[in-house]
Amino acid sequence: MKRILLVGGGTAGHVEPALAVGNWLLGKSSDIACEFVGTKSGIENELVSFAGLKLHHILKAPLPRSITPSTLLWPIKFAISISQALKIVKSVDLVIGFGGYVSAPCYVAAKITGVPLIIHEANAIPGWANKLGAKFADEVLVAFKSSLKVGGKWATAKLVGMPIREEIFAIGTMSKSDRSGIWDATYRELGLDRGKRTIFIFGGSLGAQAINNVVELTLPELLKLDINIIHGIGKGNTLPEAVPGYVPLSYISNMAAMYIASDLVISRGGAVTCAELDVANAFALIIPLPIGNGEQVANAQDLLAKGAAEICLNSDFTPDWLLGNIGNLISKADSWNIKKSQKITAPSVEIIGEIVLRNLDGSSK
Repeated sequence: MKRILLVGGGTAGHVEPALAVGNWLLGKSSDIACEFVGTKSGIENELVSFAGLKLHHILKAPLPRSITPSTLLWPIKFAISISQALKIVKSVDLVIGFGGYVSAPCYVAAKITGVPLIIHEANAIPGWANKLGAKFADEVLVAFKSSLKVGGKWATAKLVGMPIREEIFAIGTMSKSDRSGIWDATYRELGLDRGKRTIFIFGGSLGAQAINNVVELTLPELLKLDINIIHGIGKGNTLPEAVPGYVPLSYISNMAAMYIASDLVISRGGAVTCAELDVANAFALIIPLPIGNGEQVANAQDLLAKGAAEICLNSDFTPDWLLGNIGNLISKADSWNIKKSQKITAPSVEIIGEIVLRNLDGSSK
């Protein structure tokens, strides 16, 4: 039995691609076991448990972004994380890392123990954990072509796209009648009028308070436009009251149905979200999260280039901006939905899975 360790945590954007690859591998061979490494506070505790995989925990040791008194403790916490990762990594055959703070200690542990390492960078601009991992990795995989321009080992990385859930990838090959059936079922479940255009708004698995606030302040005026609004507010946020035409949800478990049932999407620019929007051929307003190294703006560039998205910086996204632009956004979404064509490509999860199998065959364990 070959044991594969999937690493990535903190947000669904790190966990879901890992689980997509893990599920593909488990379906491909009965001689493979997949396990997961995360922290006790990340969303992986729910998603990995639901997927039925064994979950190991290590100490969360995020790299400080500014100098504070707690910065002095970071080397100690990072060393503890590496020590915990070593105990897990030393007995596996292959490590596959998908970024996030939890990945860095596992990358170091893989280097120390000589366990083969594959990393996948989901964002257009690599994060610090994967920049570290690229130095040790046997294979470096990227979702965006622009990542190849970073230089160094990134210049020779393999462009494989984003491993996304099978049900979302299937949207691109779905017949019109199948889509219509899902559309009908979703509207019935949510109690919405299918005769109205629908806007799907979400800020990722944890929500986005800035987006939620704008929706709250503009909701009465938006509903006067005779539209439906499906609003994913994120786990941990107070669920607003539903009113006719407005359905707030704490967490979206069936994203494929939401993409199919909506005419316009308003969201952050996470790598997984942008990849899903691309595959689903949806039109979107992207409001990039204003942290990190600008990766969410970069993630949205392919959507902008093909005319499937508009972008509004977080600082510009106000109630006045939304009310002043929503009519134009709906018109652009209508035009896109008329002219768009099916997008059928080889699923990235299959490409990545085959790379993993080749490396697994060559592992020394």
